[in-house]
Amino acid sequence: MQTILVQILFGWPAIILTNLLAVAGILLKRPWILVSGGILSVPFSLFINGYPFLFHIPLLLPLTLFGSAWAVHAKKYLLAWLLLIPLAGITSILAVAVLTQFR
Repeated sequence: MQTILVQILFGWPAIILTNLLAVAGILLKRPWILVSGGILSVPFSLFINGYPFLFHIPLLLPLTLFGSAWAVHAKKYLLAWLLLIPLAGITSILAVAVLTQFR
């Protein structure tokens, strides 16, 4: 039971849910959805901080989501989308790393 909980908190379900919450928060213009995505991103951003090729960028992921929530609150939607670029980039890099490790 504990292993499944860890996989949900740190694994792909949390990463995918964070991405979906971030996009939904901007599209629906609801900053609190982005804040919940930022809170959800804290455990896996701390977990992926150990990857050597990502340096310490994952520690900034929750901050970019909180900044995006502020931008939606201030009605600066382009800035909100731009602040999601690090999240999309880290998710893409991590997906490539996971998918190529079995070759």
